[in-house]
Amino acid sequence: MLIINCFVSLHAISDMLARKEQDDSYRHVLKYTGVFGGVQGLKMIVALVRNKLTAKLLGEAGMGLNKRLINVAEVLNAWTNFGISFYAVRRISELYEEGTEDDMSRFVSVIRTWSIWSALLGMFVCFFFASWLNDYYFPAGQDHTLEIMLLSLFVGSMPVEAVECALLKGLRRLRTVAFIEMLGALSTFLFTVPVYFLLGIRGVAVSLVLCGWAAALIHLYFSVRVYPYQVRLFSYSAIREGWPLIRIGVPYVLAGVAGAMATGEVFKSLGDNAMVGLYSAGYGLMVTYAGMVFNALENDFFPRLSSVNHDTARMNHAINQQIDVCVQLIAPVMIVFILAMPWLLRLLYSSAFLPALPMAVCSAFYMFFRAVTTPIAYTSLAKGDSWIYLIMECIYDVVFVLLLSLGYARLGLAGAGLALSAVALFDLLLIGSAYAWHYHFRLRWRTCRLILLHGLFLAVAVAACYWLGGWQKFAVGIPCLLLSCWLTFRSLSAELPIVQRLKKRLGL
Repeated sequence: MLIINCFVSLHAISDMLARKEQDDSYRHVLKYTGVFGGVQGLKMIVALVRNKLTAKLLGEAGMGLNKRLINVAEVLNAWTNFGISFYAVRRISELYEEGTEDDMSRFVSVIRTWSIWSALLGMFVCFFFASWLNDYYFPAGQDHTLEIMLLSLFVGSMPVEAVECALLKGLRRLRTVAFIEMLGALSTFLFTVPVYFLLGIRGVAVSLVLCGWAAALIHLYFSVRVYPYQVRLFSYSAIREGWPLIRIGVPYVLAGVAGAMATGEVFKSLGDNAMVGLYSAGYGLMVTYAGMVFNALENDFFPRLSSVNHDTARMNHAINQQIDVCVQLIAPVMIVFILAMPWLLRLLYSSAFLPALPMAVCSAFYMFFRAVTTPIAYTSLAKGDSWIYLIMECIYDVVFVLLLSLGYARLGLAGAGLALSAVALFDLLLIGSAYAWHYHFRLRWRTCRLILLHGLFLAVAVAACYWLGGWQKFAVGIPCLLLSCWLTFRSLSAELPIVQRLKKRLGL
């Protein structure tokens, strides 16, 4: 799989230097999957070192506290960001295709004005309701009020970063976005480890504030080069022009709140910070580190889908292509991860996190099903049907909390992993059937065949890792990995002759 990813990345770099391609080609999809996958690979290396040091310096309880504080910030940001960044990507993408420069400049000024008001509101709520938030989100007897008050500065950075990032995505400055993500990963490492070393667990909130504003300032540095920073904080016209964004964004706000609160409910059902830390480690291994494929969806796929949101045939074509690439790249990655999971837990965290092993293995299908669901789910966002998006998200969040709580109560962390896979399958069936009826989405046969074959290989590998041990696990898992890699390579090279092009460029 590493060889395939190297080929994809090399191909992406060469094509960026060679010529501009059409947006609906496999070459384009693979190119930006390779670009953002390469950035995600660098982020993985940085995260590997950061998580290892964090696990040593803070332990499970410190990582659990970090996740709880992030969850508090996400809930507050969801309540106060008005959904501006969601609509901004779609609207900027449309203006990029058919608008004028004056229209674009005016719209950018409006969303920046609202982002400042959103940041101020979020900071106010976080600071003055810190005591209540502590009582609601933390177990009895734990007082983190001061950390939550300090967290208000982190909450203030979130809408600023989101709007500037939305501007760059909508303008298709994807290489800039990728470079910013790389800088963000490095700045996170630089601001996290020294603070943890000096302050220990007391430095969790401090590091979040530093990392949040570092990310916001990095985005601003690049975005103001495209459109100079201009806000009209007390302009009636700017406030009035922003109201349609708020009206459209209300369902996105509610969906974000529901998702963040669902995560908070799961954390509460897990109990103390140490168990939250174990859950986060298992979840992070299967979601964060496999996110190299999904990273391109929001940065490249969503703006492209938004630009063709009025053409059902082109939307179906783009979605099926994206599913093909996601499934074929994510399935081998999942097999590698579950085979190497015991070593990865020790390498990325410490031996104290080994209890998360059953959960990580059982949740392998969570990412696989997401590889199918996520490109479909972007349809409602691209079309601006925010209420449909809200309904789908709320149904998912309710099922997520119920299954995770039930799975953990019955089978511990392994049950939580099974619940993650089950809720992802439910989401696929829900989104697939609802959008097939409402948007006339159709999976083509080629895509269905790839899903079934890769799903079979992954299922056999998961069963081997869960029930077998030692050499028997590898005797079954490695052939599944090789078959999955072979299917991926054969399918992608049929659409895009990577090997032949590479040989030609190298003069072989």
